[in-house]
Amino acid sequence: MHRACEMKRRRSGGRSRRDTTSEVALKILRYLDQNPNAADTVDGILEWWLPKQSIYEEEKVVKRALNEMVKRNLILTTQSSDARSHYRLNTEFIQEIRRMIKESDRT
Repeated sequence: MHRACEMKRRRSGGRSRRDTTSEVALKILRYLDQNPNAADTVDGILEWWLPKQSIYEEEKVVKRALNEMVKRNLILTTQSSDARSHYRLNTEFIQEIRRMIKESDRT
């Protein structure tokens, strides 16, 4: 294994990029479940929605997680006048989101 890849793998605890994205997605969904009227940009999500005690969440991982959730219609995105995307809960999928959170809590 290439040395840089090995170091990166060690820092992530051997987890794949997909696992990290899924974990971040669940953190965002938990926040939205508890704060259903919340809406924010990637910067705001990084600053306010993700627990500070968690491993530093890189912006690209958060963006990947957000894009995945938008594709699945779990969250909605709107463009503001400054061209930044704002993300919020899609309340039509709240039961599915809660099921996903519950399942992840069991593992």
